[in-house]
Amino acid sequence: MARKRRTRLEIIADILEILSTGCRPPTRLATEANLAYDRMAKIVEALVKKGLVKEDYGVFCITQEGYRLLETYRQWRCFLDTLGI
Repeated sequence: MARKRRTRLEIIADILEILSTGCRPPTRLATEANLAYDRMAKIVEALVKKGLVKEDYGVFCITQEGYRLLETYRQWRCFLDTLGI
């Protein structure tokens, strides 16, 4: 059975979820997020510009703002799942 494609929001949430457990180098982040490296790089670049992720010494880390967004996403996802949406 074919897997449902993830939306951009789901991909961002997956990246933030991965980074919430610890900083990752870019190649490992792309692998864990199941994304092509170039696609992951574009998305993470946008997250860095928005202040949700930071780059420290060649690894990406989630920021406090990223944690807040992730927690809000989790709450909304739970709410939507409860409604069956």
